[in-house]
This record gives sequence, structure tokens and C-alpha cells, in this order.
Amino acid sequence: MESEARYVWVGATVVLLFLVLIGGLYWLSGASDRLPTKRYTVYFQNQSLEGLQIGSAVRMQGIKVGRVEDYTILPDRPGTVRVTLEVDRRVPVLEGVQAVISRNLLTGLAAVDLANTAGARMPLMRVPAGEDHPVIAEGVADLHRVAGLVEDLGRAGQEGLRRLNALLSDENQQALAATLDNLHALTGSLRRTVPQLGATLGAARQAAGQLEATGVTLAQVTQQAGARLDQVARAAEQTLGEADATLQRARASLSRLEDELAGMAMSLKLSADLTAQEVEATGQSLRLAGEALQAAGRGLADPVRILYGPQPPELGPGETRP
Repeated sequence: MESEARYVWVGATVVLLFLVLIGGLYWLSGASDRLPTKRYTVYFQNQSLEGLQIGSAVRMQGIKVGRVEDYTILPDRPGTVRVTLEVDRRVPVLEGVQAVISRNLLTGLAAVDLANTAGARMPLMRVPAGEDHPVIAEGVADLHRVAGLVEDLGRAGQEGLRRLNALLSDENQQALAATLDNLHALTGSLRRTVPQLGATLGAARQAAGQLEATGVTLAQVTQQAGARLDQVARAAEQTLGEADATLQRARASLSRLEDELAGMAMSLKLSADLTAQEVEATGQSLRLAGEALQAAGRGLADPVRILYGPQPPELGPGETRP
């Protein structure tokens, strides 16, 4: 029993050591560092690739995110090198990303730095026609920018020196000397003219005082004229008020006169109507009296009628002779 138990422990130990050996070999081979990656292509034309080699680091924001997988010097495009990068899939390589070469000044080893542009949101996934991987654009290195600035400064300094030399030419120096002579003559003339200018300013000051006094007098005259105009305006206003009152009284008198004339016209009309009625009544009375006199005259002209009365044909309905 004891020998069998010893064999089990020995076998377990051997298996454990074998597993540790396999793990160590796996770690030493670097297989544990191999994470899912994605490949990209960069075409370098304007930057020096000195110190760049297969296995060089690919960095983003100072962190190693991949390695240089391969490079190819293109024979049909002089000065162009195609570099294949292997980058961790977890790294956000976005559209518009640029690749630049950075170099360690002490060791001379180069690396590829990736920089996403501001505002980029979509990942770089489009593969151009004729390519095997997405293409990353070549950027401009900081040293190249500095060199360009220095070159621009050199050109600007050279242009400034050229213009300074042109400014200090013999002709310009002669013109400057003539200008200085003219300024000297002008200052001399001004020195002689200063007393006259002082006298002129004094006269102008005196004239200003007189104008001020005249202005005060004009102000007083204007005030007096304004007071008189106020008096005239008040008198005119009073006269207009009296005229308005007189006009109102005249209107009232005319209104009363119209009322009285209307009453007299009505009275005359009534009197005329009554007189006409009385005249008409008098005429009717006179006409009846004339008819009665005419009838009496006919009776007196016929004595038989007076003695015996009217004849039967003349009797009215219901009348009989006596």
C-alpha cells in the first residue's frame, strides 16, 4: 500500500513539473503576448526611415500598441517605402489617422507614432482598391515642421537683409540727407515764425474776447426782444378773447332776433288766416242776404203770389195751398 501511494505522489509531481515546463516555454516564446491584431499599410515618401526595422514599435500617445510587420521599397515609385503595421485590435485607429517617424536620439532606433485627428469618430476599416489592408496617411513629423519653420525664418531673414541693403543704398542715403537738410531748414523757418504765431494767437484771443462780449450783448437783446414779444402775444391774446366774447354776444342777439321774427311771422300768419275766414263768412252772409232780397223782390213783382200763395207746381213736398 505504501509503495502504491508513493508512486501516485511521484506521478503527480512529474505531471505538475511537465505543466510548469510547458508554461515556461510558452512564456519564453512570447506567445502569451500575442493578442488579436489588425494590419495597416503606410506609404512613407517625405520622412527618413533611418533606424526603422522589422519589429520596431508602433505607438499611440506614447504607448506601444503594435510592431512593424514588414516593409517594401517600391521600385516603380522612387523614394516611397511601403510599411506594414500590426496593431492591437483594441486600439482605436480612426479615419484620418496619420503616421509619423519618431527617432531616439541616443540609440538611433526609430518607431512609428499614430495620431488620430480631432473630430474623428469612425474606425478606419475601408480597404482601397488594389490594397490588402486599410491605408494610413503619412503625417508630418515635428522635426520636419521645425525644419520648415527654420527654413521659412531663414528666407524671411534673407529677404529682410536684402530690403535693408536696398534701403541703405547710396541713392537712399542721399535722399535721406536731403530730407534732413529740408527738415533743418523747416525748423529754422518755424523758429523765425514762432513770434509771429504768438502775435497771431494773441490777436485771435482778443478777437475771441470781443466775440464773447458781442455774444453777451446779443443774448441781452434777444432776451429783451423775447420779453416784448411775450407782451405783444399776451395783448393779442386778450384782444382775441374780447373779440371772441363780442362775437358770442352777437350770435346770441341774432339768435333771439331770429326767434322773435319767427314768432311775429307765426302771429301774422294766424291773423291773416282769421281775417280770411271772417271775410269769407261775411261774403257768405252778404250772398245769403242778396238771395233773400232777390226772392223778396220776385215776390213783390207777382201780386197774385202774395195774395193767393204759390201755385201748385211750385209747392214743395207736403205743402198745400191755404
